[in-house]
Amino acid sequence: MASKKKAKKEAGDWFDELDAELEEKTVEIIKDLGEKETKLAELNKEFIKDFWRIWIRFEKLNVHFSIRPDKSSFANFKKFPDEWEFKEDFDFSEVRSIELMDKTQIDDRTGDTLVLEYYMEDDDIRVGLFFEFCEGETYYKYSGWKRIFARYALFDSDFPLSKKQQEEYHEILKECVKLWYESHLKRDRSIIIDYIKDNYDKIEEYPE
Repeated sequence: MASKKKAKKEAGDWFDELDAELEEKTVEIIKDLGEKETKLAELNKEFIKDFWRIWIRFEKLNVHFSIRPDKSSFANFKKFPDEWEFKEDFDFSEVRSIELMDKTQIDDRTGDTLVLEYYMEDDDIRVGLFFEFCEGETYYKYSGWKRIFARYALFDSDFPLSKKQQEEYHEILKECVKLWYESHLKRDRSIIIDYIKDNYDKIEEYPE
């Protein structure tokens, strides 16, 4: 009888120890996820604010961009488009991609897109800034003519961004937007396209 009680006690001690370790790991992971979500929300607010201010600047030139996520999902407007505030019920931590797409019909600009995107690499979150544009068309035997888009990497960093990395990101963003804007002022798309091709690496091609 004594040996049975002892075995029961040992089994209980073993599980109690495991249970305590699992509880500790649960608290640790939940805390880590909570901190990541908080940082994601903070960063995304900054990124969305950047992209919306760019949208406003181009709109003043009567150049129409679309923005994702849609402005109605993240902003409450007091006076459109300048006076606004973030919606409290929008989950900024869930945003994984922010886009500005040029909708200009002339000079093949439709589809020129600035993209801020999160992606996974070796179980780590990374943040990338990309510029995408159509490089021409190709005929496919079974699907006909398709536009071929290229994606160029402007900025890439681990998450979360340090202060230095954020400064680097903003410098790259500023230069890109400046040339993009100039290309519209001069009605010469090659200004932004040549800048991207000359200064950054193409990382992907895809038909659309």
